[in-house]
Amino acid sequence: MKTITRIIAVVMVVAMLAGLMAACGKYVDDRLVGTWKQTDDKDGNWTWTFENDGKCNLTGDDGFNSDGTYRFEGEGSGKLYIKLDEWGEEKIFTYTCTGSVLQMLGFDEEYYCQKQ
Repeated sequence: MKTITRIIAVVMVVAMLAGLMAACGKYVDDRLVGTWKQTDDKDGNWTWTFENDGKCNLTGDDGFNSDGTYRFEGEGSGKLYIKLDEWGEEKIFTYTCTGSVLQMLGFDEEYYCQKQ
């Protein structure tokens, strides 16, 4: 009887640990997924595309086109990390996404976009 109790206890501990590890996966803000467009006389026209798998793309009316990746620093933190092939380094943005409006503020860049 003691052996069966120990086996059940070990199985339960393993199941709990597996559940905790699964909860530590990538967070994706589903509100961000999709295509966003900024039309602006000052900063130009830019189109962002964010996918569920952490991939993104940025195109501009000046011919700029770059694929990349994005990630979040914890759920709901408001920090968005984007690395585009053309940039060469990861940039950090503070973002807000409310309804059909996306605002991304970086060190030297800002994007105010509408959902398409």
